Amino acid sequence: MSRSLGVAALAAAGFAWWEGGLRQSSLAAHSGILVAIGLAFAVTFVAGRGRQQVRSLAWASGPWALRRHWAEDPPGTLGATLWAILTLAVIGWDLNSFAHESRDLPTLSRIFGHLTSSHVGRAAAVAAWLALGATIALGWRRDR
Repeated sequence: MSRSLGVAALAAAGFAWWEGGLRQSSLAAHSGILVAIGLAFAVTFVAGRGRQQVRSLAWASGPWALRRHWAEDPPGTLGATLWAILTLAVIGWDLNSFAHESRDLPTLSRIFGHLTSSHVGRAAAVAAWLALGATIALGWRRDR
């Protein structure tokens, strides 16, 4: 692991622990997350500059050409399709739970509310969120 990557991981862990200690509805908690999102966009732009195999517009419109993607990369296409289906299923489940407002259909907010009711739980949720963001921001932009 390079030194800068180690420093970034340590900073992310410290940020997650600090963020976990804040009250969920505090201005500092919301501001911290907003700064983290801004940094993720900046890192994505800087780290990805000149490394993309295709231009952004072609990349954004590319997933709709499913047959072409399947011919080029069947496992990648299957993985992306399964993630899209899973995401849509979770969103549909949550919308259904909110629409019926039933205790039998828990919402994601209620499920995560139990996890994030403690300092350690909030810190773990922020750390997982940062790790997912780093994977999305940097994972597809590495040299092949």
